[in-house]
Amino acid sequence: MNPPIKANDTIKYQYSIIIYMKDSKRGKDGQRRTIWYSSGRSSFGIILVTFTERGICGVSTLAPADSIPEYLKKEYPDKNVEKGEISDQYIDGIIKTLDGSKGNFNIDVEGTDFQKKVWGAISSIPYGSTATYSQIAEQIGRPSAVRAVANACGKNPVPLIIPCHRVIRKNGGLGGYGLGIDRKKRLLEHEKSFKEMREGNQRSS
Repeated sequence: MNPPIKANDTIKYQYSIIIYMKDSKRGKDGQRRTIWYSSGRSSFGIILVTFTERGICGVSTLAPADSIPEYLKKEYPDKNVEKGEISDQYIDGIIKTLDGSKGNFNIDVEGTDFQKKVWGAISSIPYGSTATYSQIAEQIGRPSAVRAVANACGKNPVPLIIPCHRVIRKNGGLGGYGLGIDRKKRLLEHEKSFKEMREGNQRSS
């Protein structure tokens, strides 16, 4: 069982992740916080990453026809949002994790202690594998909190990094997913086939 995860703890599971708790929506000087963004194309659509000076605070996927400025205005109405100039490393890192490479991300997100425990447990699910909502609930010591685990998955602001697409229902159903059920299915199929291909190459070498 994974230990409880508290604010500013380092989560060392499938990914090396540091989760920070935001103190407020405004900086110490009372001004609105600045958030930067970067985007890049992938086989799963346009990946949009938002980040602060402390790390990534949001990940989403958009269709080519979607407006990035409109999405950002809706998602961050009370913040200054600017185009990041040196953030390709975030996009490249996320794309590499989709093919099984281990990422190394600092993450600046808001969440309750319970949500962060769930997100930490999810981060321990190996690439190409799945766990059920009930297994995650048991892992964090809250076996009766299955619905709350599902809700915490839905509140995950950085899908693809914290891989909530790997959490499914006990009966084998996919359950929900913030980026869409079709994309969840594609991600699971991609990871399974990529893992099998990689294991086959290792056996033949």
